[in-house]
Amino acid sequence: MAQQQTPKNPWLAAGLTLLVTGLGQLYLRRWMRAAAWIALLALTGWLFVPGTALADPAAASFVDLAPLFIVTGLSGFDAYAVARTHNLSLEVRAEERCSSCRGELEQGLSFCPWCAEDLSQTSPPEGDSTADAATTTDDR
Repeated sequence: MAQQQTPKNPWLAAGLTLLVTGLGQLYLRRWMRAAAWIALLALTGWLFVPGTALADPAAASFVDLAPLFIVTGLSGFDAYAVARTHNLSLEVRAEERCSSCRGELEQGLSFCPWCAEDLSQTSPPEGDSTADAATTTDDR
């Protein structure tokens, strides 16, 4: 049975990552991506941050810890972007399913091959400009 995917909150993913690098990616169930960000943070700390700043972060200057802040910020942006992309892909998949049985639809058919629902009679989404233009008349 396929696991049903739910929309993810991009701001929550970014916020979790800003608290702990990689936590937002774990929330999004992107295990390897989280491990990569954690490894990048560790590598950045090892290469670019002085040992005294890592030993006593409270006494370190902002400039000493800036590389870690940059990696954490980029990780937060990545978590936000991944969550948005995930949600957009869910919206596209939802459009390709029957509103009655949620079965996958094929292009060019006017009915659902799974439940025989007539798709030509379904109303277009609200705010659809093509539907509004077809229903309005010009009284000039």
